[in-house]
Amino acid sequence: MEEKKIVIALSGGVDSAVSAYLLKQQGYKVIGVHMQNWDKQLNESELEGSCQGEKDSIMAQKVASFLKIPLYIYNFTQEYWENVFKPYLSDFEKNLIGNPDLGCNSKIKFGVLLETVKKEFGKGIKLATGHYARVTEEEGIYYLESCNNPKKDQTYFLSRLTQEQLREIVFPLSEFESKSEVRRLAKEIGLPNWDKKSSAGICFIGKREFSSFLSSYVKGEGGEIIDVERAESLGKHKGLCYYSINQRKGTCVSGQREKYYVCGKENSNLLVCRESVRDKYLIKEGCLVTNLHWIYKAPKVGEQVLVKFKHTSNFISGKIEEIKSELMRLSHQASCASTPGQYVVFYSTNKKRCLGSGVYHNSI
Repeated sequence: MEEKKIVIALSGGVDSAVSAYLLKQQGYKVIGVHMQNWDKQLNESELEGSCQGEKDSIMAQKVASFLKIPLYIYNFTQEYWENVFKPYLSDFEKNLIGNPDLGCNSKIKFGVLLETVKKEFGKGIKLATGHYARVTEEEGIYYLESCNNPKKDQTYFLSRLTQEQLREIVFPLSEFESKSEVRRLAKEIGLPNWDKKSSAGICFIGKREFSSFLSSYVKGEGGEIIDVERAESLGKHKGLCYYSINQRKGTCVSGQREKYYVCGKENSNLLVCRESVRDKYLIKEGCLVTNLHWIYKAPKVGEQVLVKFKHTSNFISGKIEEIKSELMRLSHQASCASTPGQYVVFYSTNKKRCLGSGVYHNSI
């Protein structure tokens, strides 16, 4: 009988390493692949001595060697730049603060990489990753569902995937209750990266000082910082694109007794409000959502859903009031306004199933 094969995307992190080990234990012939999506030679913003991509590649090779599996390294720098980072910068220039990790998953990891491994190793092969999520199938329909660890659940970042992609994906960590459980197993096995810190920052670029990094690519135009309640200038800002709604740190407002929060953008002005009136300007009960994507089918008008405006935010209840073409009107329980360009991710009311996502347009 022919040995069943599966491909594992080794990032260099502990999650994908443990996933590879689990697949071997299940009897698979495991083939490792690693992506290089960022080239410091082509990007002047790379901080000296900070090339996380090189470190990750070395660690992926160490993991593959330890597990005695082959490792194929693919360079998708051009694809990442054209399909993920360039559109992200274009939106950023328009003051749309998105999240490139969602595009990286749908267009690179489960797009270009998935297509590549199928050409290399056969159409029937599946791609496994170390994501904390679950794929289920009912009567030929594939669903993206939350894993057993709500704190680590990554369905938010996978909410742009399609039926065609989900049927080709395996998430070995879906049953784990905690990250410490994964690390404990990695330590018991003796994996070389069992104590490696979890990744942070923009996908494949790493943890950077956000505005400083992006200023290498986008030149923001400065303007006035306006106290929206008092209609008075508090100073100058460095560019609207560098600020998110509800941001407090880095607002360049100093010498004031109260904390200030970003509550809007108007022409070239950055609108801020004092903490004492924050709820008046930032707490909203509805929004418009565009660029809708549904994993299976769109929910109906009037349907109740749960919503996340950020990966780290709590679920809030919502109701779909209207859908016209690519624009949805959503009412939701009172919560802080989001920033235009950020993703709104929809879930079933039992918190189990990710339905899809859209892009936050504005509050209403």
